[in-house]
Amino acid sequence: MSAAREIHERIDEKFEEHLRRIQTYLRQPSISSTGQGMRETAEMTCGYIREMLGGEVTLVPTSGYPVVFGKLKSNTSNRTIFVYGMYDTQPVEPLDKWVSPPFEARIVGDRIIARGAINTKGPLMGFLNALESILDVTGDLPFNFVIGVEGEEEQGSIHLQEFVNKCADDLKMCETLYMPVPNQPSESAPPVLNLGFKGIVYLELECVTNPLDVHSSQAAILPNPAWRLIWALNSMRGEDGVLVEGFYENVEPPSPEDLHYVDSQADTVVKMMTAPYDVKRFRGKNVKAMARELVFAPSPINIDGFSSGWTGPATKTIVPSRALAKIDVRLVPNMTGEEIIEKIKAHLTKHGFDDIEIRVLSNYGWVKTSVREKAVQAAIKTFREFGYEPIIHPMRPGSAPMYLFCREPFNMKMLFGGLGHGGLAHAPNEYIMVNGLRDFEKSIVSFLYNYSQM
Repeated sequence: MSAAREIHERIDEKFEEHLRRIQTYLRQPSISSTGQGMRETAEMTCGYIREMLGGEVTLVPTSGYPVVFGKLKSNTSNRTIFVYGMYDTQPVEPLDKWVSPPFEARIVGDRIIARGAINTKGPLMGFLNALESILDVTGDLPFNFVIGVEGEEEQGSIHLQEFVNKCADDLKMCETLYMPVPNQPSESAPPVLNLGFKGIVYLELECVTNPLDVHSSQAAILPNPAWRLIWALNSMRGEDGVLVEGFYENVEPPSPEDLHYVDSQADTVVKMMTAPYDVKRFRGKNVKAMARELVFAPSPINIDGFSSGWTGPATKTIVPSRALAKIDVRLVPNMTGEEIIEKIKAHLTKHGFDDIEIRVLSNYGWVKTSVREKAVQAAIKTFREFGYEPIIHPMRPGSAPMYLFCREPFNMKMLFGGLGHGGLAHAPNEYIMVNGLRDFEKSIVSFLYNYSQM
C-alpha cells in the first residue's frame, strides 16, 4: 500500500477528531476590522502548529496584527514549500440573517456554518490535520514547510510587507507558494485550479464644499458635494468602459492558451462566481464575453460605497458639507496600482475636479503562474486520481497578496485550490461541507506526494 493510501485511511480513522478541531478553531472570533479575538487567535494558531506538528513557531510583530510564522523540517527532502494562510475574518453583520450563530460552528445538515468556515480558517485547520496525519503514519514530511498565517488579509494585507522583510531569508528557500482551499463550485462539480489573482487598488474620494452642513433653502447658491462627487465619478466611466485617459494602455492581452481555458468553461466561470449570491442581473448577455471580462479585463472602476448628507429617518433639509465615495480597480497584467492612481488623479484635474481628495487604502499587484509548472501538474494529477478533470482558471477575478512572494527576490510559483466545497464567504451563513473536508485533507496528502516526485 502506498504511503498516501495509508495516510488517507488514517484521515478516515481520525476524521471526527479533525472535525471537532476545525469547529473549535472556528468558534474563536477573529475579526480584524474590530480587533475582536485577534491576539487570542494568533496564539491559538501557534499552539496548533507547535503541538500537532512539533513545529518551530513564533509570532512575527508588524505595525498591525502579528503574523504566525512556522517552520517544519523534513528528514529526507531539501525542497521547501511556503504555505500562506490567514487567521482573520470579516465581520458577521447582519446577525439576523444567520441560521446559526456565526461563532458556534454548528453542523447544520451537511455543513459547518461559521464565519471563517471557508474563508479560510476551516481550510487552514484542514491542512494542519493533513500534515499531522502524514507524520502519524510516516514520521516524516515530503517537504520542508515555511508557514505564514497573517491577520490582516481582510484589511488588504497592509503590513504583510514587514513580515516579508523580516523573514526574507527563509522565504528565499521556498520554490512554491501553496494556499490549500476547497475549490469545487458545488459538491459534484470538478475542482477549480486558480493560477493567478488580479491586483487591486482601493481608493477613497472625498469632496468637501463647506465647513458645515447648510440649510437647504440656500441650495440655489451653494455647491453640493454629493452632486460634485457624482459628476466626478460619472466622468470616469461610461456604459462601455472606463473613460480615464490611458487606463487600458498597459493591459496585456491573454494568450491563446488562456483564452482556450476560459472560453471552453465560460458558463462555469460565470456561474461559479455569481451563483452563491443569487445574482439575477448582469451587465452583459454574452456568457463568453462576460467570462473573458471577469478573468482578463481590469474592473471598470467599481463604486463600493457612497455617503453624503442625511440618510436617517424622516427629514433633515440640508446642503451637505462633504461627500465620500470608495472605489476599487482590479488590476491585470501588466498594470500597476501606481500608474492607475496617477491616471485617475490626472483625469480629475483635467476635468476640473482637482479639489477632490484621493486617499489610497489598498494597493497590491497581480500574480500569475503557468499551467506547465510542476506544482500545477501535480495538482492536476491529484484531481484526476480522485476522478475529476479540473477546471483551469488562468486568473481569479479576486485579489490576494501573493504578489509579494511571486516576484523578485523570491519568484515562487503559486498554487491555489483543493477538493471540497464551501461558500458565502463574507456573507451570512458562510459554510463548508463536512464530507468535502475529508476529501480536502486527503487531496492535500496526495498532492504533496505527487509533487515531491516531480
